Amino acid sequence: MSANDRAGRTATILCNCSGIISGQIAWDQVQDHLAEHPSRPLFRVDDLACGQDNLEALAEWLRAEQPARVVVAACSPREHLETFRGMMRKAGLNPYLLQMVNVREQVSWVTPDPAEATEKAERLVRGALERVQLHTPLAERSVPVQTRVAVIGAGPAGMQAALTLARAGREVVLIERESFLGGLPVRFEELFPHLECGPCLLEPLMGDILHGALSERIRLLDLSEVAQVKGAFGNYILSVQRRPRYVTEQCIGCMECSAACPGRRPDPWNTRGELAAIQVPFSGALPSIPHIDAASCLHLQGGTCDACVQACPVEGAITLDQAPERLEVEVGAIILATGALEKEGVPAAFAGLPDTLSAYAMERLLASNGPTEGRIETPEGRPPASVAIVQCAGSLDPAEAAYCSGTCCQAALKYEHMLHQKEPALPVTRLVREQVAPGLDAAHLAAHGSVPVRYAGPSDLSVEGAGDSRLIRVTSTGATVPAELIVLCRPIVPGAGTPAAAHTFEVGTTPEGFLAPRHGLSAPCTSLRMGIYLAGSARGPGDLREAFASGTAAAGLALSDLVEGRDLAISPERAEVRETDCSGCQTCLPVCPYSALTWDADLRVARVADLLCMSCGTCVAACPSGAITGHGFTRDMLRHELEGVLA
Repeated sequence: MSANDRAGRTATILCNCSGIISGQIAWDQVQDHLAEHPSRPLFRVDDLACGQDNLEALAEWLRAEQPARVVVAACSPREHLETFRGMMRKAGLNPYLLQMVNVREQVSWVTPDPAEATEKAERLVRGALERVQLHTPLAERSVPVQTRVAVIGAGPAGMQAALTLARAGREVVLIERESFLGGLPVRFEELFPHLECGPCLLEPLMGDILHGALSERIRLLDLSEVAQVKGAFGNYILSVQRRPRYVTEQCIGCMECSAACPGRRPDPWNTRGELAAIQVPFSGALPSIPHIDAASCLHLQGGTCDACVQACPVEGAITLDQAPERLEVEVGAIILATGALEKEGVPAAFAGLPDTLSAYAMERLLASNGPTEGRIETPEGRPPASVAIVQCAGSLDPAEAAYCSGTCCQAALKYEHMLHQKEPALPVTRLVREQVAPGLDAAHLAAHGSVPVRYAGPSDLSVEGAGDSRLIRVTSTGATVPAELIVLCRPIVPGAGTPAAAHTFEVGTTPEGFLAPRHGLSAPCTSLRMGIYLAGSARGPGDLREAFASGTAAAGLALSDLVEGRDLAISPERAEVRETDCSGCQTCLPVCPYSALTWDADLRVARVADLLCMSCGTCVAACPSGAITGHGFTRDMLRHELEGVLA
């Protein structure tokens, strides 16, 4: 065939996929039926088009044939679109003159009848032949990437991620909604299974972040939350809302202000007692600088109190006129480590009962810096005659949390060990629905010969009596457990900042409300959005070991994807506003999920920042005047493709 005969033809590659596709689709019939198509398709059947040797042979074939357009009928474009675009580049063809047809997932896998599958494939290929005639050569461009990384959440996973990045020489912005580092575990005096000191384990990390050798690379924004995200991988712009601390870094941590402050608020960290309006949240919190709770400060609520200012020995350390800040932070990647917490409330069987604690309240009760300095007392202040620890108190219950919370069994075992250490004669019993403790030996599973009592579910428990004669009865077995003080191991649920993070960063959630990974097994630290990674229990219940491991993994992914000196290729398949057709209605502005559209007030037209645009097509569909074109995905392309399929 001469070069003139080949000019303007459409090369059409039909993949057998090693028999997976050709077992259902008769490619010879497809070729016969489409041979007279106006695009003059030039067919080639390949056994496995995506194989490396096959790709090189296909590129050589395309170089020889020099077709005007290319159609590849194979598997999902999500899997191999870039593979075949690379083939086009090797052949010297513009990669955007390619159209893929998914005949594996959309035809051979789901269409049992070979005759129906063949007809369906023929229609889809015909649609691609019609559409590809409207493809135009598009030119890619590249831009430098921002190598700074934002880490959202300064618990163990977030701190580990930040330090890993800093050790690799990267700048990090560590954003934490609380006034302190460490998350929940920094308030745990002992960690299971070896009863190590939680603050002792975490304080070196906190010290490195605050004033260690790596601190110059880590910018800590505490009392802060991300309000808006623009852009995409390599070039994110975060709008951060930072609440005032009202205390500057001149503070020397003497806490004279707390002693003088008349304002009071409940103490959420110890679950009982009060804090001053200006105070560190708990002993050992870092940074060791108090902050003022605006809701309980008499001055900030409209009064004239300045007791803290008068008591402070350092002039200027307390500034009651601080205002919230709005900061813009440019980063190339984001790690979400927003944590998890214990669900509030109690199961119906224990509703309204006195002397009932959550697992976290027991954690603080056992701590030497807790509300009782480690003494085992009921909320009324007397030593209990017995303790019952109820595991799965809401977990594995479809009415509350149908999933296993993973870490509760270890927590219950820890409380049992610690209680026996502090009060050897105190009767302590664990009520167990299921026990999840992989890798633990018998010594950890039983404290001082104790035997757990098994129960079947929430309706299997009832409480009888009161005070030191109170019992929990297991209805199914008749077993009774002494229970003057009851500890409920409630379900682990997403952290307070997780729902907002899922919405702001558009990463999606699991049915349980945790941040959804791209794949639970093969990509557990990668979100569904490029450049956003997941760490710690934001992904689901996990222990401290998993928090450190996933923090390191997320940082490693960010480092491998966001390489300094490697420019980011910007796809030309972007939206563009034809200014002459724009009516200025601004319908497109609020619908863009990437904030890529801006308003030119002088010309009264919308504009698209192609660096931020992700080609989702939302603005194209929303524009009532048809002034926005999605390059590579126009209305005419879709119309011709549909006409080809329906012909």
